[in-house]
Amino acid sequence: RQKILKAAARLFREFGYDGVGVDAIMAEAGLTAGGFYAHFPSKRVLFDEALATASEAGGMAQAAATKSAGADESGRLRLMIKNYLSRQHRDQVADGCPLPALTPDAARGGETSRENYERQLLQFVNRLEALLPEGTAARRDIALALMAQCVGGLMLARAVKDERLSERILKACRQAALKLGEE
Repeated sequence: RQKILKAAARLFREFGYDGVGVDAIMAEAGLTAGGFYAHFPSKRVLFDEALATASEAGGMAQAAATKSAGADESGRLRLMIKNYLSRQHRDQVADGCPLPALTPDAARGGETSRENYERQLLQFVNRLEALLPEGTAARRDIALALMAQCVGGLMLARAVKDERLSERILKACRQAALKLGEE
């Protein structure tokens, strides 16, 4: 079950819900397709559970957990923003944060997909909020805006063909997010 979830999390991030089938997921897990329904009643249920698995391992979770020797919260926040809005993260779709990769699929999914997505989003927002200085006015709103800046910027940078434009999007969003994080 865990092998299937891990494989599904990677493949859904890379190809989207409609871009990968049960056969490919099971092959990635090293299992036969016939065993799928012994573990999950449907591909949608697998997607919903894989979203949580992807969130535990990917992008924002790694970046928000970044520890830098002697870095305070604002230093970790700056490092997290730089790591998240980087060329490396942009290019690691299958292993990166699930939010930019799975936002459209979650939005088109059912109530459970949207609830699971919201739960993951709020976990990341909580991590960001904790990195903002105490006494910061509207910490929650700033954390939400930072999340939107990071996820949206990464989505746009991944979607364009022109490498220079993609780099420019990352840089502009990084600068905006860093400035927002200083408020």
